[in-house]
Amino acid sequence: MHFALDGEIVMTQIEAIYQGGVFKPLENVNLPENERVRLNVQLIMVDPIGKWLQELRTIQDGIIENRGFFPDSTPDIAADRAR
Repeated sequence: MHFALDGEIVMTQIEAIYQGGVFKPLENVNLPENERVRLNVQLIMVDPIGKWLQELRTIQDGIIENRGFFPDSTPDIAADRAR
């Protein structure tokens, strides 16, 4: 996003990922090499539910790897509700 004042770019806002000690832009940055800029860092919550689901799948995969199966209590719950 570019903000202009009398045709001159005052500020550009882009998204980036921080990896290995370096900010990596997620879009083209039209700046000359070694141009000095000021960064204002604001965390963006992209998909907290997706991240949580991925962590859950990792835990489930670990259980399957250790036990050979993932316990399913659905039949026990259905039997309990039928009583």
